[in-house]
Amino acid sequence: MVIIPATSGQMGVLPGHMASIAELKPGLLSVHEGNSVSKYFVSSGFAFIHANSVTDIIAVEAVPIDRIDPSLVQQGLAEFNQKLNTASTDLEKAEAQIGITLHTALNLALTG
Repeated sequence: MVIIPATSGQMGVLPGHMASIAELKPGLLSVHEGNSVSKYFVSSGFAFIHANSVTDIIAVEAVPIDRIDPSLVQQGLAEFNQKLNTASTDLEKAEAQIGITLHTALNLALTG
């Protein structure tokens, strides 16, 4: 089973799932194989679920969750909040908001 962070919400994919395509949002992707679970943070991308029960994940970034430093996530979140507070142009505000969205998703993936 694979649980993907789709833009429409968390999506579980089991064998026999109907073929579909889902856009990924920043979040936790879990791959369940027997009693083993591998967790990855994905920043964005697409999931292609095929009729033969194969799921392809095409991600801009996929990082094993245990390789992410929680203190750096908190630091990045604080920095982007500061940038948003001091932004003077629409571009600066948009860049800061993207950073906040990404670091908030990272934090949620780490803390559950």
